[in-house]
Amino acid sequence: MDEDNNVPSSSDDQPLTLQKALQQCELVQNMIDISISNLEGLRTKCATSNDLTQKEIRTLESKLVKYFSRQLSCKRKVALQERNAELEGFPQLMHWFRIVNIRKEVMEEIDPGQLTLEELLDMSDNQVCKSLEKFGASSEECDRLNASLSCLRSVYKSGKD
Repeated sequence: MDEDNNVPSSSDDQPLTLQKALQQCELVQNMIDISISNLEGLRTKCATSNDLTQKEIRTLESKLVKYFSRQLSCKRKVALQERNAELEGFPQLMHWFRIVNIRKEVMEEIDPGQLTLEELLDMSDNQVCKSLEKFGASSEECDRLNASLSCLRSVYKSGKD
């Protein structure tokens, strides 16, 4: 268990059964849902210029990156032939877009299954921007998304989820 947030640690490379991976992904998803709600509340209800608010926003964003990395790690530990549609639904791209503050109009243009977070992680910055511009994303949104993907790649590759 991770002492910070009572979420099972997945830092070891032991294979997981589909059922165990789903349980862990769902538990982490609950933490993601709560954290995103808190993050959006801070962004909309508090003065974002306030130092304390900024610090809390950064803390939540950092936790969320770790949660998404944990879901990616759990999923990776299940053999490809054992994965099902439910497991393939993790991590949820639209939740990542909410963290990065991508406009709803852009998210609504993307059909479920049309793009995944894992696909974006495998793309270059330029490819990410081209993919998102097709759905109406601005250059600022592309820059934010690329910065966030860079953070997620670093945490995921380090295994410190």
